[in-house]
Amino acid sequence: MKRNRKKEKKAKKQRQVKGLLFLCLLLFAISVGALLVLNETRKGLIEECENNLLWEVQLTAREVSEDIENKRVVLETVQEMIVRSYGIGPEAIEALGDSKERYKMSHLGIVDTDYVYYDCDGDIIADTRTESIKKAMDGEYVVSRSVDEASGDGVAFFVPCMDGEEVKGVLVAKTSRETLLDRLSIKPQDGTDLVVDVSGNVILMADDFGNYLEGVSWEEFSKNGESWKAKGKFNEEMQLYGCSVASAMNKFGKDIYFAAANVSAYEDFYVVRITSSDVVEKEIRGSMVRIFLMMGFMAVFMLGVIIYAIIVYARNRREVYYTAYVDQLTGIPSKAKHKMDAQELINAGGKQYAYATFDVDNFKYINEMFGYEYGNQVLIHIAKTMEQFIKEGELCARVSSDNFALLLEDNGTKQELTDRINELFRRITEYREAEEVNASSLSFSCGVYRVEGKMDINTIRANANLARTESKKSVVDEIVFYDENLKTRRVEEKELEYEAEEALVNKEFQVYFQPKYDVESEKIIGAEALVRWDHPVRGMLSPGLFVPVFENNGFITEVDLYVLNQVCELIENWIKSGVPPICISVNLSRVHLYEQDLVARLNEVVKQHNVPPEFIEFELTESAFYEETESLLRIMSEIKAAGFRLSMDDFGSGYSSLNLLRRLPVDVLKLDRVFLEECDEDNNETRGKRIVMHVISMAKDLEMEVLAEGVETQDQKEFLQTARCDMIQGYFYARPMPMKEFELLYKGEKGLKATAHESVVEDNV
Repeated sequence: MKRNRKKEKKAKKQRQVKGLLFLCLLLFAISVGALLVLNETRKGLIEECENNLLWEVQLTAREVSEDIENKRVVLETVQEMIVRSYGIGPEAIEALGDSKERYKMSHLGIVDTDYVYYDCDGDIIADTRTESIKKAMDGEYVVSRSVDEASGDGVAFFVPCMDGEEVKGVLVAKTSRETLLDRLSIKPQDGTDLVVDVSGNVILMADDFGNYLEGVSWEEFSKNGESWKAKGKFNEEMQLYGCSVASAMNKFGKDIYFAAANVSAYEDFYVVRITSSDVVEKEIRGSMVRIFLMMGFMAVFMLGVIIYAIIVYARNRREVYYTAYVDQLTGIPSKAKHKMDAQELINAGGKQYAYATFDVDNFKYINEMFGYEYGNQVLIHIAKTMEQFIKEGELCARVSSDNFALLLEDNGTKQELTDRINELFRRITEYREAEEVNASSLSFSCGVYRVEGKMDINTIRANANLARTESKKSVVDEIVFYDENLKTRRVEEKELEYEAEEALVNKEFQVYFQPKYDVESEKIIGAEALVRWDHPVRGMLSPGLFVPVFENNGFITEVDLYVLNQVCELIENWIKSGVPPICISVNLSRVHLYEQDLVARLNEVVKQHNVPPEFIEFELTESAFYEETESLLRIMSEIKAAGFRLSMDDFGSGYSSLNLLRRLPVDVLKLDRVFLEECDEDNNETRGKRIVMHVISMAKDLEMEVLAEGVETQDQKEFLQTARCDMIQGYFYARPMPMKEFELLYKGEKGLKATAHESVVEDNV
């Protein structure tokens, strides 16, 4: 019995030992498997780190490229102005000083053909035969590093000053290191940037760069090829693709990762992004800790944690992909995904493409009128229609808000491409769902760029967006194609934007007045205030050159208020000196109509000058009334309630609704000059004349006065008298004229000063 009990205990112990041995073997196997998994995880993390690093350095390189290209455009504009207006030499220094401040250059100067350098800060250097200046004298645009003790590191730009095909000198500009480093905007905590030239010399370096190399200079590091891993592959990829990523070991035996990408605007520049392996190692150490902890417990628990971690990792990867590459509202590709896919298709070659961007006109007002949920449904509908519209091998995306993009195959004519895009717009506007979401009233602004070979997607998008901006300025064209004239015009508009505020302070904007005459008495009973820009360089600019630019950026509101102040000051002086005041109309941009404090601002101006509001009339163009919103009608009613007069300008130039005209609280209807085209004919039964007579009759029934603008002939004047028009404005009586000439004309009519009509009426348009 005792022997049997001993055998049973021995067998039990043996079973326990076997169980423990099996458990140890199981734990060992799990540990080995975990280590293998950890090794693979390490490789995946390193690869992901390298891919992210490469993606980030490419984005930064594109930003640097755009910055260099933008400065090139600006500096070419400056050199054209210098060559055209001043010449190469000390006489151009004052103009260069203005450009230096405007474009935020740390240095700006010019070198003549004798290699004498004149700086806008007053410095003159007799001989500047540097390699960069010599290249620029040969007609080459040069960008290089610039170092001097006074201003420190920076980048210098050398632009040939061209007079036709002849180089007259070199424009030399320098941007400080701090300014250019602002372009390197992608700076996560685990990386830093620098810009180098093809020889490895540093052009720009972030302040924290030395922390990653731990005391080793970039020149020393880049030439130490023995510590690089796969340097041959790195050099090969740089030659083939213009970018690559690699790793190396620093002098302390620690791995660092770095990527490089060439700057497309200047092939000898490269952006380098470097990071240490701390992030990757942190993940690896965390995994090791989890493994050893799990080995101290049950192998099953450890295995479950690993499986759970893998599931979470895969889920997070899917969520990250969806967040980054799929538009959350519409489900179509996002801007980032679209740009990558479009670049890949364009680089592949073999097909011709056209890139189109479009948005919905006045979409923010749709949100305001119908609510954001309604607006979201419209955007979803547009996205679904685009997905159904494009063919295989084409792309669509929602870029932002109501801004969409298309990459279409371009195998036909420009007209065929236009017809196809119009077909997309037609399908979108056919949409109607349960009478709750109606897209039939939508209109679009679209810009198209026909891709020429392999190009950078950012340049393509910029060109298409420039054309789209031009489309917004057109009343007729929904679709505008990019051409070089648009680029030139855009540069000129940007210059006007830069100069606008200073021009307002310097009172470069001049107020001209065009009289309004009573049809029966032919006496002045009013005037329209018009704005001109007396530009110090370009001379007198007409409103058509700068008003659309200011309407686009919102500065027109400041110009309108400036004109109103000038008009009120004139009327105030008349009242003080006993001159009978007349009503003067001031143009009011539709941009004003969405300002909450508009009426308060208008009241503040007239009260400041003690001008009764009935002597001020605000003119709004017919296009301002296209959006029939209750808020628009409310603001107009408030303007009327404050005592001001209102007029609708250019009536008949668009597509006014007669029902809308019935509701608008306007005092004066201004007939567009197109109505008068047939009024010089002897036949009194022309369709144009009958329309004018009926419009005048209708306006009087609505208790509105009628003013005909653009009257130039005796026949037109006599017809308008017969048609019982109230007022006439046009060259037949007087062109727009400066304030002092208008005062002489008006006072002469009133007998306040013996000045004849004809002596002050000059061609001052």
